[in-house]
Amino acid sequence: MASEGQKAASESPLRLAIEALHGRARALSEYYSVYRSGAGPRARGRRHQRVRELRHDIVRLQAWAWYLSVADRRPWWWRALHRLSGVFGRDRREQAGRRRHRRAGIQRLSSFSVVDRAYVAHMEDFQGRLLTLQLAQQSRPDPRRAVCQQRLEDAVRKLAEHRRCLAENAGRVAVICWALARVLRVRGWLGLDRGEPCVVDS
Repeated sequence: MASEGQKAASESPLRLAIEALHGRARALSEYYSVYRSGAGPRARGRRHQRVRELRHDIVRLQAWAWYLSVADRRPWWWRALHRLSGVFGRDRREQAGRRRHRRAGIQRLSSFSVVDRAYVAHMEDFQGRLLTLQLAQQSRPDPRRAVCQQRLEDAVRKLAEHRRCLAENAGRVAVICWALARVLRVRGWLGLDRGEPCVVDS
C-alpha cells in the first residue's frame, strides 16, 4: 500500500490533473459501453439521453487533458487557443451542476462541472488511501509510511489548488473544451489517433 501511494502521489501537480482526467474518462467510458449496448437505434427517453451525455462528457475530459498535456511545450495552437479563450471566456459564467442545452433540448453538465468532478474523484481516491495509512500508522508507526502519508497529503493539496484555479477560470475552460472537443471529433471521424487512452466513437 505504501509503495502504491508513494508512486501515485509523487507526480507533478499538472500530471496529477491529467491522471484525474484520464481516470474519470476511463470510468465514464465503461458506463458508456454499458448504456450504449442497451440503447440501440430505437432507444427512447432517458437511456438514449444518457448515452449522449456520457459521450459528450468523455470528449470534454479528453479535450482538457490534451490541453494540459502540451501546456509545458506551448505549441502555436495552444498559445492561440489560450489567448482566444481568455477573450471569449472572460465574461462567461459557468456554474456547477446541469444546464439546459438549447439546441439538443437536454440538460448537460457544464465543462467546469465535468472537469471538477474528475478532480474530486481523484482527490477522494487519495484521501481513501490516506485514511488507510493513517489507521495503520496509529497502530504500528513506520517512518516509510509517514513519508508516503505526507506525499499523499501533498497530492490532495495540489488537486485542491487545481480545483480553485478551475473555478477561477471556468469560462476559459468552457471555451477550450468546446474548441478541442470538436477537433477530437473530427480526428475521430477521419480515423486519426486522438492521442488519448479513452476514445469513444461519435
